[in-house]
Amino acid sequence: MNMMIDMTENIREGIVRELRAWHTTGLRIAIWEATGESAAFLEIHGLDAHRFPIVVDSDPVQAGRLVPGTGQVIRSPDWLLDNPVDIILIPCPWRAADIVRQIDAARIPYEGILIPHQGHLVDYHAAEMVLA
Repeated sequence: MNMMIDMTENIREGIVRELRAWHTTGLRIAIWEATGESAAFLEIHGLDAHRFPIVVDSDPVQAGRLVPGTGQVIRSPDWLLDNPVDIILIPCPWRAADIVRQIDAARIPYEGILIPHQGHLVDYHAAEMVLA
């Protein structure tokens, strides 16, 4: 049991280090999805409203609400059309394909999309090729 806890903690710490590094680049990062599993990801990995203020959600009902546990104001995806970001982080990899289709259909600009995979943040498009 301790080995599993240690492995989980190592994965969490690895992602926290990578998020800290991404934050220091000065790139604008948006987090896509704000409830349930995604909200838990934000809280567990310390994605606070000060360092990671931009959160959008596909569900229009969520716009204007706060992310549970971390406090970011949830915005609609259209907000990104007027306020473009460099990186979009999708905390739930199983939702990534649907979200990327939504992003592309809305012509939301971005430089890269990150998803968590095996304890790291990876480029969605590269992972999509490997995981297909």
